[in-house]
Amino acid sequence: MLEPKQSKVQATEITYELHSLGWKAFQDLCITITSDIWGQTVQSFFDSHDGGRDGAFHGAWNSKQRESFHGAFTVQCKFTAKRDKTITLSDLKDELAKAERLASRGLADNYILFTNARLTGVSEEKIKAAFEKTPGLKHFAAYGCERISQIIRNSPRLRMLVPRVYGLGDLSQILDQRAYAQAGEILSALGDDLSKFVRTDAYQKSAQALIDHGFVLLLGEPACGKSTIAAALAVGALDEWGCSTIKICDANDFKTHWNPQEPKQFFWVDDAFGATQIDWSSTFGWNQVFPHIQAAIKSGAKILFTSRDYIYNRAKDHFKESALPVMKESQVVIHVQNITLLEREQILYNHIKLGSQPNKFKKEIKQYLSKVSSIPQFTPEIARRLGNPFFTKELHISDWGLNNFIVQSKEFLREIIQTIDKESLSAVALVFMRGGILPSPIDPTPEENKAVSLIGGSSDGVRRAFTALNESLLIRTLENGNHIYRFKHPTIREAFASLVADDLELLDIYLAGSLLDKLFNEVSCGDVGIDGVKVIIPVNRYDILITRINSLDTSKWHNNLYLNRFLSRRCDSKFLELFITRNKQFIQELSVNSYLYGSSEVDVIVRLFSFRLLP
Repeated sequence: MLEPKQSKVQATEITYELHSLGWKAFQDLCITITSDIWGQTVQSFFDSHDGGRDGAFHGAWNSKQRESFHGAFTVQCKFTAKRDKTITLSDLKDELAKAERLASRGLADNYILFTNARLTGVSEEKIKAAFEKTPGLKHFAAYGCERISQIIRNSPRLRMLVPRVYGLGDLSQILDQRAYAQAGEILSALGDDLSKFVRTDAYQKSAQALIDHGFVLLLGEPACGKSTIAAALAVGALDEWGCSTIKICDANDFKTHWNPQEPKQFFWVDDAFGATQIDWSSTFGWNQVFPHIQAAIKSGAKILFTSRDYIYNRAKDHFKESALPVMKESQVVIHVQNITLLEREQILYNHIKLGSQPNKFKKEIKQYLSKVSSIPQFTPEIARRLGNPFFTKELHISDWGLNNFIVQSKEFLREIIQTIDKESLSAVALVFMRGGILPSPIDPTPEENKAVSLIGGSSDGVRRAFTALNESLLIRTLENGNHIYRFKHPTIREAFASLVADDLELLDIYLAGSLLDKLFNEVSCGDVGIDGVKVIIPVNRYDILITRINSLDTSKWHNNLYLNRFLSRRCDSKFLELFITRNKQFIQELSVNSYLYGSSEVDVIVRLFSFRLLP
């Protein structure tokens, strides 16, 4: 046989639901088996011009069974969407004709057939005999769903390279109890998106970077799929290396959780340098920890950062690259927005086919899909929304309507949120007021209950709304063994933030109910030129915010630090003037030590001096 190692499939072993993959994903799986798992450099072809070959290579195939095959190899994939289909010789008339044509041209000395259908011993014997009668064809091998399932089961590397298979079988039969629990938490954050996952070039490069360097930095625009790739890699690291996945927020978290005695750790840092705008404290914090990260990688840890590209571009000038050389190596900086047209088409196809849209919608939109995927502003998040009727209630299916849905996606999303019922709006507001993470079951504070009442919701109605909004605007996930509600995508939070900024009633609720440390990181007082700021507070709401700030216990050094950073970076002259007017002793109480570069008070003094507000 051509496969490096062949063994009988045990009846008790898991069989994957390969029929649900789709033909393109099945073809990718088979090519990955031959190239990345069996080690043969197989060339795959453009789908509509493959000349009868899904994959090919020319040379020698040396198996672990000391067999050696030479010449031209053709790899062909036979996919069926029927769950219980059993393949027979009569199903392969077209493939026999292709094999004869290719062999006559010297392109198929050896022929490998993959199928996701069942392959019995009797059928395999007949099929093999028929193909090897073909003039010029020397060797033939066929692999059915049982054998492919066994290969998947026995190869963590394959599962990591093709993460879609994690959703095709029972994970508890693959992973131990600890790993299974962790994988469940990670995959819960994806919801049903795993079934629609497309192995893009960005994912393949990211996985290879993690294998080769132990580090990967995922860069891209909002909504381009960074977090989905990160989640898939996290499960792959858990499976392939047995790494415990730790989601951390900042450099201090890394120092707390890194254990030099436990090399099998996977650190996942979403928005490493700020969520929607650069977070300087976080950026400088990572700068100091880079030597520790380098040491962790050398000891076997795997580390993944994600960042929006415009934030990273501002942050990178302040890195000490010599402290973490892997950061600047181009092969580990993945610009995930560079999605090819073929990948876009497959992403869109998966979301429409496997989404929750009715058949009527699918039929109407079918003729426009090729145009939709070619629009420059198309992203995986756009594909997800098109596959969910929650987002398309007001969509006019036409060239103009679909182009507007994609190009004006932020405005379209704002309109959707504006039109949801009061109960749902209240639910979204509660998640927003908690900084994007709301424990479930929900236990609102008195301020949050007041917010719900002002919006027009009720306690019972809001609880029902959370269930209805799951997988659309919100998602219920597991984190450290506890259920939480998050925004399904960061762009939903940003759209709601823009509504808050425009609606004074919602803004007052936000200012009154949000934690101060969240406000310090999310708002600016006036437009001070911060990219991606969530909410710009208008002048007529400065007094409300100052009243909240004056309740802060600044005797605690961290509260004092957060306040100084806020005043020195996120406030215009009008706010600062009002603040020092209401806090007459503030300037006199600023204390500066000899380490000027590390003093947040110095930053405040410089800011006040620039606005001529110092005595």
